[in-house]
Amino acid sequence: MYRKKLHHALLGSAAIAVGVTGASAAQAQQTPAGTSVNNQATVTYEVGGNPASVSSNVATFVVDKKVNLTVAEVGGAPTQTSLGAVDQVTTFTVTNLTNSVQDFRLEADQQLVSIPLLGVDNFNMNNLRAFVDSNGNGTYDAGVDVATYIDELAPDATVTVFIVGNTPNTPGADTAIVSLNAVVAAGGSGGALGADLVASSTLVADSPTTVETVFADDTGLLDALRNGQQRAFDAYKISTAVVTMLKSATVISDPVNLLVNPHPIPGAVVEYCMKVSNAGPGTAANLTLSDSIPANSTFVPGSISVGTSGILGACILVGTSEDDNNTGADETDLYGGSFDGTTVRATLPTVASSTSMSVAFRVTVN
Repeated sequence: MYRKKLHHALLGSAAIAVGVTGASAAQAQQTPAGTSVNNQATVTYEVGGNPASVSSNVATFVVDKKVNLTVAEVGGAPTQTSLGAVDQVTTFTVTNLTNSVQDFRLEADQQLVSIPLLGVDNFNMNNLRAFVDSNGNGTYDAGVDVATYIDELAPDATVTVFIVGNTPNTPGADTAIVSLNAVVAAGGSGGALGADLVASSTLVADSPTTVETVFADDTGLLDALRNGQQRAFDAYKISTAVVTMLKSATVISDPVNLLVNPHPIPGAVVEYCMKVSNAGPGTAANLTLSDSIPANSTFVPGSISVGTSGILGACILVGTSEDDNNTGADETDLYGGSFDGTTVRATLPTVASSTSMSVAFRVTVN
């Protein structure tokens, strides 16, 4: 009976307060992996008006490694290049969002994909390589930026990485889409690339005393969710054009056979055709053609014609006739033509990739 009354007295008169010591409120920076977090509670109470307290055991766990990173392309536009150019550079950044120092393995590769603002991949760069910006100046320095992996990158730190490649000397195609893939690797051993991190099994309960590895990276194009790596894309864009010109001479008529199987005899009319072709991939602009009238011939006034190349042997399919000066109403269209007494000249505003334009004029055989 005494114990029962005392039990009720204790419950009725105890003023209970719980205090927690240990980890402070969450900070902006992540708590480093391996940090020991200790937590102990106390309870104060009174017995018969006398204060007393008791402490719990210390609950302890270590902070696990939360693996995350970002890879980003710098500039937001394709890298312009030209046929046959070597050591062409496109730039990326890699940021360590893991709560520990990490290495990063780098992969520079080509991707057969279509990406808005970059285009559709239709040729391959040669000798793709990835190098780390060793001096932090944001510019690729051949012979200086030679590291091929990121070594000991601190949490929240960012480093610049360059993809370097050679442009093939093959006309026609214009876009090569490349990507930088960064893989989180073990840190803590400067001067050597650590092994790729492996996530701790999600089928096993957490061990409070072991630093386990949790992948927290997002998914992306050609990148799986929570795989400890991230990828970003850029493109090389060829803007040069490969222009060629083919010239032919066709006998139109002669004074003996007229239009039937004419021959280049004195008095015959011969048409010269100059076909300008662009193998691309860029557009050729502001073209000016010039052709001196050959000896033993006389220019036929008003015979200049400029326009799209014809088919089945025709020089021009759709074009405009030009007079012999470079002024007047005929110069208000897209094309121009003139003759200064010795030389025929013609102007074309553009010749697009994989297209051709032609210029024709006639002479009489003296």
